[in-house]
Amino acid sequence: MDSNHPPVSAGSRGRPRSSEVDRSILDATLALLAEVGVERLSIEMVAQRAGVAKTSIYRRFSNKQTLILEALEQIKPEMDTSAQGSLHEVLLEVARKFLAQMDTPLGRQMLSLLISTLAGNSDISKSYWEKHSLPKTKEIAALIAEHRQMEGLRNDVDVELAADLLVAFIMYQLLFKPPSSDVVDVLKQGIQVILDGLRSKG
Repeated sequence: MDSNHPPVSAGSRGRPRSSEVDRSILDATLALLAEVGVERLSIEMVAQRAGVAKTSIYRRFSNKQTLILEALEQIKPEMDTSAQGSLHEVLLEVARKFLAQMDTPLGRQMLSLLISTLAGNSDISKSYWEKHSLPKTKEIAALIAEHRQMEGLRNDVDVELAADLLVAFIMYQLLFKPPSSDVVDVLKQGIQVILDGLRSKG
């Protein structure tokens, strides 16, 4: 995201390519979300920042909500659930890969922007949850369900709630605790605590 990047000059390079216009619009949207927030952001502000006409934006995005959701697509974190092994090993690898993406100054900034934007508008939050957050939570829940028998997990465990706990634990490490060299050890311990709580006693 580079809010200081000047618009392409029609005189020097000809008409900007569609991909360049798209990039300028989305970068401007992210920059303005960070500066003024979701409620104050307007199509007019985005057009001015991106150096394009409002009609260029409306040709691509039907309204402000659609524009913001597409901008958030550019910074959404991924959770890779393709690892193999014990449930602890798989969940730890999910957490490690997520941290590898986001545990940087820029990654933390992008994650904070994502969360503040979602917290500022319930409609955008609902759409983002249904399209991105819920499917990933269900993937993690499916992993837990697949390992239920072999890991000795209780039959009454709500696997989607367990997935929520895991994601919340990872997010807490990123957003509320300072960067630490022992974060992987903390993840190992935290995942173990969660799994111990899911197992049958005796």
